[in-house]
Amino acid sequence: MSSARHKTVAHMHRMLAATTALGCSRAADVNSVTITPLPTVPAPSDSPTPPPPPTVTPTVTPLATVTAPPDPSGYLVVDMMPAPARCLGLAGATHVTGQFTKASGALVLQVVVTLPSSGKLAGTKFDGTSSAWSGQVITTNFRNHNTMVVARLKPASTTSGTMGMTLGVACGAAGNGTLGVTAIFNGTPVDGMIPALSLQDY
Repeated sequence: MSSARHKTVAHMHRMLAATTALGCSRAADVNSVTITPLPTVPAPSDSPTPPPPPTVTPTVTPLATVTAPPDPSGYLVVDMMPAPARCLGLAGATHVTGQFTKASGALVLQVVVTLPSSGKLAGTKFDGTSSAWSGQVITTNFRNHNTMVVARLKPASTTSGTMGMTLGVACGAAGNGTLGVTAIFNGTPVDGMIPALSLQDY
């Protein structure tokens, strides 16, 4: 038993020796390589500095200024309402009558206009001026210190229509104004016909 064990131990020693010899030979075949890093090269001092990034500036285009064209009408842009009557209220305080009548063989409209004798418009007088529309002034007779007028108008047409006249008036401190008389008639006017009469002050 001891010799068999002795043989086994001796065999193991031989295998160990072989293995060690083989390891040593292989270790000798391995070469060691030393890697030397490249030297650090400092950047040259004259290297150009990279330019700064471009700055984006928004471009704003101003809006065009629109100029309104001049108004060719000039002062007509204002309110064209008529100015208040100089003798405001005179028409309502004045009395008027009229009718068609024959004078010198012609049919005329005779109108009698009487200005107020009391109230704030007392003292208003006719200034002696007159004119007619859709007709012709034949005569004007101013009476009672120019506070009454009897006028005769010849109509421009003998058929139904409208006609009238204007009379200048002086209203004291209020200044001068105009009193209008309008006559409306239907049908052919005849002697004695009374038209519809109205007054306007402006």
